[in-house]
Amino acid sequence: MRRILIMALALSGVARAQVTTLSLQDCVEIGVTRSTPVLQGNNAVALSATQVLESYGQLFLPDLTAGAGYNYSVGNNFYSTVGPELVRTNRSAFDYQLTSSINIFSGYTNLSAWKAAKLGHQSAELSLEWAKEEIAQDITQSYLQVILDRKFVDLDSDNLRISKGREDQLTALTDVGQRAKTDLYQQQAQTSRDQLTLINARNQLRSDKILLLKKLRLDSLEKYEFADMPIDDDPRADSYGNESTLVQKALTDRVDQEALRINTEAADWEIKRYKGGYLPRVSFGAGLYDAGAYFNTLYVNHADAMPASQSPFYNQLYKQINGVFGINATWNIFDKYYTKSNVQAARIQADNTRIDLQDNQVAIVSQVRQAYGDYTTAIQQVATAAKGLVAAQAAFDNLTGRYQQGVSDFIDLSNAQLVLLQAKQTAVQASLSIMLQKRVIDFYTGHELK
Repeated sequence: MRRILIMALALSGVARAQVTTLSLQDCVEIGVTRSTPVLQGNNAVALSATQVLESYGQLFLPDLTAGAGYNYSVGNNFYSTVGPELVRTNRSAFDYQLTSSINIFSGYTNLSAWKAAKLGHQSAELSLEWAKEEIAQDITQSYLQVILDRKFVDLDSDNLRISKGREDQLTALTDVGQRAKTDLYQQQAQTSRDQLTLINARNQLRSDKILLLKKLRLDSLEKYEFADMPIDDDPRADSYGNESTLVQKALTDRVDQEALRINTEAADWEIKRYKGGYLPRVSFGAGLYDAGAYFNTLYVNHADAMPASQSPFYNQLYKQINGVFGINATWNIFDKYYTKSNVQAARIQADNTRIDLQDNQVAIVSQVRQAYGDYTTAIQQVATAAKGLVAAQAAFDNLTGRYQQGVSDFIDLSNAQLVLLQAKQTAVQASLSIMLQKRVIDFYTGHELK
């Protein structure tokens, strides 16, 4: 029994220690599935689909209404048409009807509503697609930030290792009197600063991981890790090197721009829908009606007048059916400015949708141009950072040799080490920046992120 318990505890410990590693694609897929804007977008698409179905039914399908009733009456009635008669009845009555009608002409109201609903459904689907692309871009930026933080942690760890190694050497040299204690103290101070830098870098990495998990709606930092990925710093000028081409591609392919354009078309149909109030409406209707009754008692002038027999209920249900059909036309000549107000409001809304479309077009051009500028800047930063890294490494190596020979002082060596660390960080950041800016351009030009 004890062995079984120990094995169970060991297995539970392994289960708790299991970590799921997520790639960038995994994170994007989780984000576009679980994020709040996407969930709400799915609901908006479903709602617009029901509106399309409703407007379709109003336009093309007849309605069908069934009704039935039963009443029981008892009391005295005085009739004086022929002669004064007092009638007392105890009577059960019933009726039922089945009616249907269909619009023949509704002033284009139903047609316009159907057209507007279909366009609204298309717009909702495109808006959902844009929301997914926004989520993918946001998660991509957060994921690359985690990758950059991790590389900074690695660089800070290597820098701390160098400082600790030099501190150990200075400690040994100071003990035998070959180095002044001032150098050792300065090195100890630098080691402490480097250790603090590493602590802050690790904390920043942890914070950015938590932020990414929040965007993924995952709540456990211990159960998830993020996979490393190669840095793609190839500029690919053939795809990203022409600003005018990128702007035109964005104006053509962006789904949010298409959604807004569809909104303007739907708004025009809304105007036509409300203008239908100025026109007559014509409908065709038909129905079946039946009514029957059964006397429980019947007295006329206090004398029993019950007939010898009455038609039973089941005969009355089909032998007394009446049918009716007809065409109805109505025309609201004056509706107290209701139609006029709705048409004016629809025109204002249509004008607002066009303003939104124009604003979004201006925003697209600005976004693409800004992304292109950041992309070209990132290319220049990579070239500059590479040169700086080579120079910083050479300076550090030279000063390290000179310091070991006693030709250079500790301050120069410490500064060279700091410059080298910053050069390495700048080089890594520049390379990741090219990778990010290419994805930003993809996003702003309507290219689906993978």
